Amino acid sequence: MSNGGFTLLEALLATVVLVMVVGAVVMPFTAGAANTAQNARSTLAVNLAQNLMEEILAKSFSDPDESEAGETGRDNWDDMDDYDGYSEAEGEIAGFDGVVVNDPSAVALTREVTVESVYIAGQDQSEEPTFLRICVNVRYHGDALVSLSRLVYANAGSGGDDD
Repeated sequence: MSNGGFTLLEALLATVVLVMVVGAVVMPFTAGAANTAQNARSTLAVNLAQNLMEEILAKSFSDPDESEAGETGRDNWDDMDDYDGYSEAEGEIAGFDGVVVNDPSAVALTREVTVESVYIAGQDQSEEPTFLRICVNVRYHGDALVSLSRLVYANAGSGGDDD
């Protein structure tokens, strides 16, 4: 005696198969969206690191007025080593014009700079350094995302250096 309807077991099996098919169809789109977001964040991080590095490299190698007086913030720093220890917290990354980056990809990004003096072998370390190593790091939720480093020679002639 068959009434032509589904049994409970057949209905459950059909539901499981449907869920598996929907999952297989949706998963690539979800992964693609996650990859797109990661790529956008990485591209923005590289641009933010490059922009800050260019800003630093445009400054003088050594302090032109030989004084740190009045150099209280990024807008009035006049030499490369003024940026040592500079950092921007999440949501506070700003361009050279002081405008905070409001790109959604910038959420949870931080930026920090280290500037180290580098001396050649035998050089008296009481003298001015021959090189500066500048590192700009961009992090996402504290994890390293982009790191740019540049070794700058004292007589490179860029950004108003003393020749």
